[in-house]
Amino acid sequence: MTIMKPRFFSLFVSLLVFTGVLAGGCTNTPSLLKGLSTGDRIDAEAGAPVWPHHDSDLPPDPDLTFGRLDNGFRYVLMQNKEPKDRTSMHLNIQVGSMHETDTEQGMAHFLEHMLFNGSENFAPGELVKYFQRIGMQFGPDANAHTSFDETVYDVVLPDSGTKSIEEGLQVLRDYADGALLLQSEIDRERSVVMAEMRSRDSASYRNFVASMKFQFPELRISRRLPIGSAETLTKINQPEMRHFYDTWYRPDKMVLVMVGDFDTEATIPIIRNIMSGMKADTPPPVDVEVGTLRHKGIKPFHHYEREIGQTTVTLQTLTLAPKRPDSLFSQQKMLLADMANAIVQNRLDAMLKRDDTPFTSARIGSGLFLQQVEISRLTAECSPDKYRSSLLVLEQTLRQALTYGFHSAELARVQKEYLSMLDNAEKEAATRNSSTISRAIIRNINSHTVMQSPQQEREIYSPIIRSVTIPQLVRAFKDVWKDDHRLVMVTGNAPLDPDEDRSRELIADAYNESLQTAVQQYEEAAPVNFPYLPVPDTLGPIAGRQHIKDLDILQVDFKNGVRLNAKKTTFKDNQVLVRVVFGNGKSTEPLEKPGLADLSMSVFNESGLGRLSMDELDVAMAGKESQVALAIRENHFLLNGTTVTGEIELMFQLLYAYFRDPGLRPEAYRLSMDRFEQEYREMTRSVEGALKLDVFQFLAGGDSRFGYPSWERFKALTLDDIRQWLMPAIQNQPVEISVCGDVDLDLLVDVVARYFGTMDVRVSDNASTSRPDPAFAAGRHEAINVATRIPKSLVVVAYPTADFWDIRRTRRLNVLASVLDERLRVQIRERLGAAYSPFAFNRSSRAYQGYGALHAMIFGDPAQAEMLVGEVREIAKTLAAGSLGQEELDRALKPTRTEIRDMRRTNEYWVNSVLAESRRNPRQLDWSRSIVQDYEAISLEEISALARQYFVDAKAATIIVTPGE
Repeated sequence: MTIMKPRFFSLFVSLLVFTGVLAGGCTNTPSLLKGLSTGDRIDAEAGAPVWPHHDSDLPPDPDLTFGRLDNGFRYVLMQNKEPKDRTSMHLNIQVGSMHETDTEQGMAHFLEHMLFNGSENFAPGELVKYFQRIGMQFGPDANAHTSFDETVYDVVLPDSGTKSIEEGLQVLRDYADGALLLQSEIDRERSVVMAEMRSRDSASYRNFVASMKFQFPELRISRRLPIGSAETLTKINQPEMRHFYDTWYRPDKMVLVMVGDFDTEATIPIIRNIMSGMKADTPPPVDVEVGTLRHKGIKPFHHYEREIGQTTVTLQTLTLAPKRPDSLFSQQKMLLADMANAIVQNRLDAMLKRDDTPFTSARIGSGLFLQQVEISRLTAECSPDKYRSSLLVLEQTLRQALTYGFHSAELARVQKEYLSMLDNAEKEAATRNSSTISRAIIRNINSHTVMQSPQQEREIYSPIIRSVTIPQLVRAFKDVWKDDHRLVMVTGNAPLDPDEDRSRELIADAYNESLQTAVQQYEEAAPVNFPYLPVPDTLGPIAGRQHIKDLDILQVDFKNGVRLNAKKTTFKDNQVLVRVVFGNGKSTEPLEKPGLADLSMSVFNESGLGRLSMDELDVAMAGKESQVALAIRENHFLLNGTTVTGEIELMFQLLYAYFRDPGLRPEAYRLSMDRFEQEYREMTRSVEGALKLDVFQFLAGGDSRFGYPSWERFKALTLDDIRQWLMPAIQNQPVEISVCGDVDLDLLVDVVARYFGTMDVRVSDNASTSRPDPAFAAGRHEAINVATRIPKSLVVVAYPTADFWDIRRTRRLNVLASVLDERLRVQIRERLGAAYSPFAFNRSSRAYQGYGALHAMIFGDPAQAEMLVGEVREIAKTLAAGSLGQEELDRALKPTRTEIRDMRRTNEYWVNSVLAESRRNPRQLDWSRSIVQDYEAISLEEISALARQYFVDAKAATIIVTPGE
């Protein structure tokens, strides 16, 4: 089950998916310098560059330490304990693609690449190796991104000792002003940047670009996409890049953000020592203007991309506003608009299951982008033949809310949801992840909004939420949906008319027709209640109870065969994860019903319960955090539950209802089929889609349990097929419940005893299947041609390995995959410039005896596909021949060991890898005991031996997916 999760900062929905930009933060509470650190107060009085709270009536999070050096370099520090002993540090450069000239398009992003390719303290090619040697992974721990108005460099240190912090700051100092920018490295990296441009190219991205030009014709961002243009990228040289670097990478444009398990007071002198020597080498540049917006009246737009799986219909307003300081008034205004949007979103969600609803998803949002662009957006996805009816429903739903407002029950539901979110955020504050906090700080600084603590947010906004009235929400909603213009957009796979002028006329005609249709007040839904099943009046008897002391795990076996595995932790306050395992999952999917597992999962999760539809259940659960969703793994069915400490009984009432009264509804089946049809349309027209449709199934010898079947076979599946396959597992298979997190174990045992310990005895029939196990396609080659005009290919080279159950072997195969992954990065990306992000991974089966595969995958130039296959095979041959050295192995192992250390301090690790299925596979307990020592013991000889054993060239399976008509 999914509960609507309101975001406290307003949304700029989906427009900026490509860049990852989201502006318009959450913030709060009066009195200007209240709660500031001494250093911050001095900076404010000295007239330093303004922090968002300096011109606001909202004070910042009191746990933040703000500072500024004499050269203008600023820093924000915060002590935080999770992950333990780690520090998340970021150099936030307040410069992005908007700062480029016409001849520099792509420069900011290209420069971001170059800062990893040679600096004063790291020769070209050495920085990533340095990260690996100290236990960091390139990507998760060391990375960067460029957007319209920011370039951010990330370093997540493996420990928070003084030496580590000094070295991390020195890396950031090299980013800031120590780049070598050698012409030879620029020429080499140019190929990587062009490969990234190719990898990001897609029908969806082309749709995004066309939409940007329509929405923001006079705004700078529509002409400054971060990836740049091929024309300018091929011409950029060292003097031009040096000029951009010296002009914009200046101390007053930089903010250091550090959050982690370190001493803030002891760190400030280190920052001063390393960063004070920077100076700007050029006069201050003139900052760029965002541009203008002049939308008036009804403006239709059409863009056709046949390779997108669905049509998107959008109503939108865009208004340019002056930059304003953050304030309680502006945050309250956005909050009320958000709440109004949430009510409309609930109405849209309720429509989805109706037979007459033309779209398969819809969403609404509003927000502030680049501090000046006010956006409201209502959008829906549909089949191309239903664009007109979808447009009418969207327009009338919007006009209905603007005309008649909202019901008191709708307001009450949203109030519950927002208040619950604030309360739980405060409870979870002490164990937040440092990187999550860092990203929030950067987002707030760059959007010039005040970063506040969850406690401040609750204290300020809870009274506002409780006292808000419907007239206030209606005014806020009308304010964000200004009536002086509407952008009416139809994009995706609806061809409309070959004449684009005629296409726009058709859109305008449909919109104007809708305006002539009278709307009625929204019909208020009848109240519903949950739980509705009788509560068992006894506790199920316990057959045995064991406490495993060294792992602090409780095992309880009930007489009816239900097993409870539980572990109380302090890793994350107020988080409780629940996993209910039963049956044998996808391995039992009938041979004649390929795709049944994927369809069953979707229909189950959209159906709700027998007595309550999904929409009714959402209403009944308003303000609650408990969620349940079915997952179907290769070896079991799984109900995933997420809840909070105060809702343990509610969570098990929900799980109990799913077992006692599951709903498999026709309307959920229809919606799922419509969505899958859209997905199939896109999969059949993209090289990425070939992974799901063809690649994994080919590697498994054609076994239909790997990947999707043809659409013709999939659409033949029925609701009865789902019932006949899934319901026996739900009703008859033994149940194993695993719980981990911030939970009272005595309460948990009683609750499980009441709701599951009283169930009838379940006797396993092993849900056996007569299907043979998959057989790897050793030595075979497959060429797949996809009907797409995107000039991108996919190369897959895979080697047969083994199943999961020899854990020492599986761990070492994963390390071997990491070694191959790094060799691909060095050879394919760095030396050849042939791909942006080649990768490798091992997948060993838990369900099929002896089955596993180690894969290398590369998205690249179709003309180079055969060459890339040869390169991968050659790399594997050299590893099999014993070319791996100790230093290279250590660089693969140390980041993995850091990851394991962090992983063992998460509820997800314990509930998913240790507790769940531990009755079936009790050796999982020993695996948790041995994991640290075993990874420490991995030797060069072992990995080299595995390379010889499994990298057998004659057994390699190869697949090349290429574009074509």
